[in-house]
Amino acid sequence: MNGTFEARDPTMQKYLRLAEEMANSFEFFSITQVPRSMNKKADALSKLVTSVFSHFSKDVWVEILSQKSTDVVQEVAPVEEVGTWMSPIIAYLMNGTLLADGAAARKIRMKAPLYMLREGVLLKKSFTEPLLRCIGPNEAETIVREVHEGTCGIHAGFRTVVRKIMRL
Repeated sequence: MNGTFEARDPTMQKYLRLAEEMANSFEFFSITQVPRSMNKKADALSKLVTSVFSHFSKDVWVEILSQKSTDVVQEVAPVEEVGTWMSPIIAYLMNGTLLADGAAARKIRMKAPLYMLREGVLLKKSFTEPLLRCIGPNEAETIVREVHEGTCGIHAGFRTVVRKIMRL
């Protein structure tokens, strides 16, 4: 990126192009070479790929990516669900619209601070967890089915399935 080294491998050239595109979006950008002796944590992380995970405790989460980050992924247009439980909250957060029913409007006003909109997606705030993406009934059914009985399904009880979905 600073011209000191050359990317010869096609995969490294893809990473270099992506990194250069990302660097252009920053006001300031610098690269510093870290000596190998000071890079032990990154070396340990890179060796996780070939490790056996049986010695980890249950609190360590390891995600194995099926694709390289440089591979172009075709995006599929999401199916919008109309008239879900999220619709009144989204309407209130976007433009302050409330339902005509006074009790229902009060409930929405009370719940609204727990949610936020980011790029049109409703997210639930939490103190102990990351932002949780809110989904409709059709998408929820698909996710539960995939986690429970999909390719890497766990055929576990409902609490374990819910916990896994929340982590994902």
